[in-house]
Amino acid sequence: MKPQKPRTWLKDLKAGQGLDDFLVVRRFSLMPYRDPSKGHYLTAVLEDRTGKMEARAWDRGEQFAQVLKEETVFRIRGQATEYQGVVQLHIHAVEPVHPQDVDWEAFLPVTPRDRNALELELDQAISRIENSFMRTLLTDLFADSQIRHAYSTAPAAMSHHQAYIGGLLEHSLGVLQTALRLADNVPEANQDLLTVGAILHDIGKIAELQYDRVIGYTTEGNLLGHIVIGINLLDRWMEKVEGFPKELRIKIEHLIASHHGEYEWQSPKRPQMVEALILHYADRFDADMFKIRQALAEAKDGWTPYLKSMERRFYVGEGGDER
Repeated sequence: MKPQKPRTWLKDLKAGQGLDDFLVVRRFSLMPYRDPSKGHYLTAVLEDRTGKMEARAWDRGEQFAQVLKEETVFRIRGQATEYQGVVQLHIHAVEPVHPQDVDWEAFLPVTPRDRNALELELDQAISRIENSFMRTLLTDLFADSQIRHAYSTAPAAMSHHQAYIGGLLEHSLGVLQTALRLADNVPEANQDLLTVGAILHDIGKIAELQYDRVIGYTTEGNLLGHIVIGINLLDRWMEKVEGFPKELRIKIEHLIASHHGEYEWQSPKRPQMVEALILHYADRFDADMFKIRQALAEAKDGWTPYLKSMERRFYVGEGGDER
């Protein structure tokens, strides 16, 4: 059974308060009582996205240790107490939960953007596609509730950019905005094709990345990567659209295959269409700007911290932001 909302965050828990909610058990162990005849008590570290808390189970520690698993979410019931000025939790009960019942946003960082507004932006972009085959492809794809949920929930990366819940949706729409602005100066570019490419270029990340407990790679992600996963997924969906042109299918798959731009960046192909070149630059720009904006917030003495992935610092100015 799912605990009642709103939840109590660990950072807000005060001594004397009761708790009944889902928490990650980061680690636990059994510790012997000074009197060996009393057996062992359980000590654990519990976590949600606001922080960690030490916990103890004095009465049924050995029983709970048979149930608990580290790096796993459990329903925890207990009461906060204070020991040497620090709040910790006295555990009264633990209960396994099904991953589908867990709101992972309680344990992982989330996009600062309004996800409902982002989904509306996605739907509006799809509705503006003039080509009926491409519009039908995206309409049908995102009418699938599992794909839509995964696309709006998945992170954009494991660590480099938008590595949080909703990051894939946020990044893809950022790429779309940049790509369409670049295309304003490129009359040769097909804006429908560019829209589809921007929205779908990272679609494989819905299966490449897992984001329960921590963000990391799935087995499929490790063995295939999001480009191969994305092409396979889209190939199946394009097959479902009656009469979908073969050449259009190849163009869309080329956009996915080439969006990393260079072979050394694990791109199976380099861009060989105008739209593919624009998509590559827009993708890289959005990812780089995310890193730069984070660094700008930490700037000191006119310079950002050194960005290892970009091998440079960025100048803000001696007087701060003068732009």
